[in-house]
Amino acid sequence: MKSKKGAEFSIAGLVSFLDVTTANNTIAIVTAGPIASDLNKKYGVDPRRTASLLDIFSCSFQGLVPYGAQLLSAAAVVGISPLAITPYCWYPMLIFVFGVIAIAFNLPRFTQASNDTLA
Repeated sequence: MKSKKGAEFSIAGLVSFLDVTTANNTIAIVTAGPIASDLNKKYGVDPRRTASLLDIFSCSFQGLVPYGAQLLSAAAVVGISPLAITPYCWYPMLIFVFGVIAIAFNLPRFTQASNDTLA
């Protein structure tokens, strides 16, 4: 990565990968957090944006993995395969698409700098 946009896509990719491998979005966020913090400092990504990217992409994949708690529970209640539910998981799919659009077009554009002093 060589740019702010590259750092944002890297943060999204990292937390997505961790969520798919652990099937737990909280663990994915906690694990990716320190690396994401380093990237936002190095490439000038607003800490609020970094937090949003971690949340958006971990949640999008958490809602799509068929071995995640949400789909396993829903499938067990109605007695079907979690894979049968996956094509109807519109919210996780849309949040992923709009997350990619937000990175690609730098949306939203913050007008006020973050007062984040935590490091």
